[in-house]
Amino acid sequence: MLITGIKSRPTYDELTPLASGLRHVAAAQGSGGAPLLKLLAAMTPAQRAQTTVIYSTESFDGDNHLAELTTESVAELLPVSSNEAALETLREVLGTAKMGTRLYLAGSEGFIGTAMQVASAFGMDSDEVLREQAGSLVRRVWCAHCDTYTDNVTMRVFECPGCHLNLVVRDHYSSRLAAFQGVKADGEVPGELPDIDEELDT
Repeated sequence: MLITGIKSRPTYDELTPLASGLRHVAAAQGSGGAPLLKLLAAMTPAQRAQTTVIYSTESFDGDNHLAELTTESVAELLPVSSNEAALETLREVLGTAKMGTRLYLAGSEGFIGTAMQVASAFGMDSDEVLREQAGSLVRRVWCAHCDTYTDNVTMRVFECPGCHLNLVVRDHYSSRLAAFQGVKADGEVPGELPDIDEELDT
């Protein structure tokens, strides 16, 4: 089975306060709470007073920083129990945002990618957003055959929950899809699968 050697994992930032921001929105999940706490610690009281924090307690590795975040003095803390709820809350917050808003994202690669899709839909560009990956590098995978997305993939070959084909996860990351591509594992030689026990670089 041909697996390309293309590696296009995004390059991430370290969250630091953007001095040009008039309003700050921070969205994180799970392990992303740690860089978020460092960001808040680096902010001035005036910046924290203009900061909305969205935090999802959903986490692949079990990290939960909500208790620590509740002790931080910010304009608004919006805790949710799922990443999908965090993305919906982010849509609502950005829907009322004005010029000068700066966005900070932290957490898993999949969460950051889908949150960036939300930000892009509101016209935010790279100068207005910082992203810091935290925790396990589990992958979000898009099935090229049925358009199903699967989060938290850790194995090179896995069964798509949509079409039930065995998929091999390629190393190419698509920013447009916010996911790695999964293609039929035995597409070249039917019945011939690559090493199904190979773990991804998570």
